Amino acid sequence: MPNRKPDDQTEKVDLLRGGQVISTLTGAFGNSLRETRLTAVLGYLIAQNSKPFLDLFGFKGLAQQVSVETRHKTGRSDILIETNLGTGIVEAKVNAIDPIKQATNYPAKWRALLTHHKPPKSERHNVRYVTWEKLSHLLQIQAQTGSPEFRVVSKDLLGYLTVHHMTKKQASVEIYAREINEPITLELFLKARLYGCIYKTGSKLGEALYFAPHFGKSISKKLPGISVGISYVARIEAVGQATNWKQFQQLMKEERGQTWLRQNGELLKRLKRKWTWNDKHRSFVLLGSPRLAFNPPVLKENLQSGKGWLSNHYYSFEDLLNAWGR
Repeated sequence: MPNRKPDDQTEKVDLLRGGQVISTLTGAFGNSLRETRLTAVLGYLIAQNSKPFLDLFGFKGLAQQVSVETRHKTGRSDILIETNLGTGIVEAKVNAIDPIKQATNYPAKWRALLTHHKPPKSERHNVRYVTWEKLSHLLQIQAQTGSPEFRVVSKDLLGYLTVHHMTKKQASVEIYAREINEPITLELFLKARLYGCIYKTGSKLGEALYFAPHFGKSISKKLPGISVGISYVARIEAVGQATNWKQFQQLMKEERGQTWLRQNGELLKRLKRKWTWNDKHRSFVLLGSPRLAFNPPVLKENLQSGKGWLSNHYYSFEDLLNAWGR
């Protein structure tokens, strides 16, 4: 019989799929982010301990049965939860798409939508929108309680969400950097403490703690006192998404309040005229007060090879300090 190592000497090796290291059990079923994988594992967790999830989704009663990928005449629902008071449907989208039309195709008393999308209250139609960040917060709590297998699966799903940038890591990206080269974007940053960009699936923006704009030559020539490079840093207070002007206004009202909207009314009118708002998914970074952190500014040539657009949008303070010292 071959000699075996004691249990405390068992070796742990990397698991690869398609040549890439897999760090979670959920990820072992595929490298790409799939809603079906997320909802299958989530359905398992709900069946094991339903109450905290029913509270999160706004479903009433005691759970009697949980089903995933249930077939209906009009399609297939992600998660169906039957309670003693009715049926609830959970539909999930890994991007900022609103799954409201899909969810309303299925017969249910309650509906909850897992998505980055956050519509105005007037458009929610008795449907509860739940962000992936809120689900992750619940998973963090549940990963500390319950049965051993429940804790393991909760941690694994949380890890899968983190790997795919659906929620914040404990060790977050420090700085999100982008180019600012037009007057209205500069004014939004300096006066309104706001930055907007096209939404990208898989972006690490949600992990960043600070925003640092790089002012280009074009804007420095137009506005005296603005120097080329990275000079200002602002703390990221929140990140939201909007696909049209109405949603943007609702987001700003909820995050900043009516007074902020009134104080920045003229600037926002110009923004509405300047940008195209025909259902373009955008991320909006709500900021603290901009601080002058680097004087002279950090030049992009010290962060990358060449003078083109920033090739990397994520940095540590150490990266900027090293580039500043050159």
